[in-house]
Amino acid sequence: FKISVPGTKYNTCKIVAKLYFLKDRMKRYGILTLLNLIINTISLQARHGQNYPAPLITQQPQPQIFKEFTAYLQRSTLFTVRVLTMNVWGFKVLAEEKGTRMPAIASYLRQSQHDIVFIQEAWYHADFQILKDTFPYSTFYGTPGSILCPSIRNDQSFYIQTLPFDCHGLMILSKHKILSSEYVFFQDRIPEGGELFGRRGALAATMEVTKAVAGVTKTVKVSAINTLLATWYSETELLWTSVREKQADDVLAMMAVQKEKSDLVVVAGDLNSTPESAVYKKFVTSGLVDTLEDLKSEKAADAQYMTWGHVDNTWTGPGGQNEHEDRLDYIMYTHGDTIGVTTSAYRTVDAKTEKDGKMISLSDHMWAEAYLRITI
Repeated sequence: FKISVPGTKYNTCKIVAKLYFLKDRMKRYGILTLLNLIINTISLQARHGQNYPAPLITQQPQPQIFKEFTAYLQRSTLFTVRVLTMNVWGFKVLAEEKGTRMPAIASYLRQSQHDIVFIQEAWYHADFQILKDTFPYSTFYGTPGSILCPSIRNDQSFYIQTLPFDCHGLMILSKHKILSSEYVFFQDRIPEGGELFGRRGALAATMEVTKAVAGVTKTVKVSAINTLLATWYSETELLWTSVREKQADDVLAMMAVQKEKSDLVVVAGDLNSTPESAVYKKFVTSGLVDTLEDLKSEKAADAQYMTWGHVDNTWTGPGGQNEHEDRLDYIMYTHGDTIGVTTSAYRTVDAKTEKDGKMISLSDHMWAEAYLRITI
């Protein structure tokens, strides 16, 4: 009979069924104990549906039929960190249908399997609370040292918040306990009213991502840096690109500090900059790897990867406020010498909900997700 590993045409249920069928017939060959171990291991994998099966431990020689399967288990020295970045378009004076979209975004997050989520433009504490409750761990709301938007614990609330003055709109969600968080706020700003009402900066959170790899618990220390750079305020990005370049320098300085204390640093968010910009070049020449370029370099400029003005976006696509079609939202990473990292999956997320019989996008930006495969 045949045993297949993940990725073949034989699924787990078929394998288990065949093993049970042959169990009694195999007693006389002296490998019943080994067969029971494999049945239990694969059945457990079928119930949990994730991670690799635990390695088989046996003192007797393995039958030939199991050698390939066991070799696969022994090679399983990788795990995956699943990352999502999402601009949620949360300023209610400008953002349309926020009351419909925000609960739908929370519903999307509750069903997600991501390890870390980077959120921008969650300006209001009420929206922060809705989104925060979708994951086990979250950074705090508010701006440290601010009188207008004070930093508060996750079990506290604002009594009245008409406008989110002096708030930064950044938050990080995690399936893994957040050990620490810190902020850097940009000193270089654009002299526009929309820029001056709130803060621009970067938020860093450190966590230990722990997963079972081939039956052994492995831990990678991750620093997640979330940022939202200044908006264009013109038809092209050139007018205020010098400001965004200085803001990028602040993010990269934070990245350098975080890299000293973590195995993996992920920088994600809305850079308000195209891949042709000087801002983008600053990031990728600093040692950060763009996950889309990492996986699909020849197709990275395809329309399907645009996060602003995407054809499927009901707010900024055709018929909406489509002034340009560009990729503005990114997931990048850098890592230390103790691990290896590659991008194993990437996609632009098109999420919608229904309103008055029509489907509307959950944000004016498309979102991006990437899977980072870690070699330990």
